[in-house]
Amino acid sequence: MTNFKIALIFLSFTVLNSCKSNSENEKEMETNASKTSVQVQGHRGDRGNFPENSIPAFISAVKKGVDVLELDVVISKDKKVVVSHEPYMSSLYVSTPTGDSISKADERSYNMYEMSYDSIRQFDAGSRGNRHFPNQEKIKTYKPLLSEVIDTVETFIAAEELQPVKYNIEIKSVITEYGEYQPEPEEFVELVIEIIKERGIHDKVNIQSFDPKILNVMNRNYPETEIAYLVSNGGIEENLSLLDFKPEIYSPNYRLVKDEQFVDSIKSAEMQLIPWTVNYPEDIQRMIDLKVDGIITDYPERVLDKKR
Repeated sequence: MTNFKIALIFLSFTVLNSCKSNSENEKEMETNASKTSVQVQGHRGDRGNFPENSIPAFISAVKKGVDVLELDVVISKDKKVVVSHEPYMSSLYVSTPTGDSISKADERSYNMYEMSYDSIRQFDAGSRGNRHFPNQEKIKTYKPLLSEVIDTVETFIAAEELQPVKYNIEIKSVITEYGEYQPEPEEFVELVIEIIKERGIHDKVNIQSFDPKILNVMNRNYPETEIAYLVSNGGIEENLSLLDFKPEIYSPNYRLVKDEQFVDSIKSAEMQLIPWTVNYPEDIQRMIDLKVDGIITDYPERVLDKKR
C-alpha cells in the first residue's frame, strides 16, 4: 500500500471521528443546557423532608441550593401575614397547644382569620409529621410570619455567603371565603405588599395565586410586580380570559404539560412556564426535556441532582 493511500485512509478516519465527536458534543451541550437552565423552586420550603412552610424547611431548601422558595400566606385576626397553606389548622399535621390532634370535622373551626398571631404561634405544626411524606422529619415547630421567614433566610444566606434566593409568594385566596377566612382582595394585597416593601425585597419576589381577582388587583395597584398565574385545569385561553392582563408566569399542574405544543403555546405568548408540584424523578426528567422554565417540587434535591 502506498504512503498516499495510507494517508488518505487516516484522513478519512479522522474526519469521520471528528464529525461523530462534534455531533455527540452538540447533543451533550444541548442536554447540559436543558439541565442547568431550569429554575428549582422548593415547594413550601422542603416539604418532602421537613414540616411544610416552616423555618427549618426553608433553611433546608436554601442549604440544598434552590433558586426560589415557594410559600403560602394567610392573614390573622390582627392583620399579620402568616405563612400557611390553609387559613385554618389542618387536621393532617397540626396539633393544639396542649398536644391534641385536630379532627377533619373540626379543623375549619380553628380559623386563623379569627385568631391573633400569638395564639396561632402556640400550635405545633411539625411534631406529628405528615403521612403523605414518610421521610419528613418530625420536629416541633410553628407557623411563622412572612417577615420572620424573610429575615431568617436573608440572615442565613449572608452569614453562610450563599447565593441569594427569590420568593414565590402564593396568596391563598378563595372567592367564597372572602370576609370569613380572609380579607377582601384589596386589603389582602396591601398587607402582603407592605411586608415586601418593609424588607426591601421587591426585586426578589413574584406573587402567585389561583384567584384571578387577587392577581387583577395586584397588577392594577402594583404593575411592576412579577405575577404567576396558578391553574389546575381548563384551557390556556379560558384561564387567561379571567385576567385583565398577561402574567409573566403561567404555572399549571404539571399533568397539563403534556407535550412540546403546550410548552410552545406558553412561550410564544412570552410567558414563563413553571409547573407544580413535580416530585417523581421520571416526571422531573420529562419537564426538563420539555424545557420548562422552572419546576416547583417538594423534593428540591431530586431536581438539583438532575441539574448537576
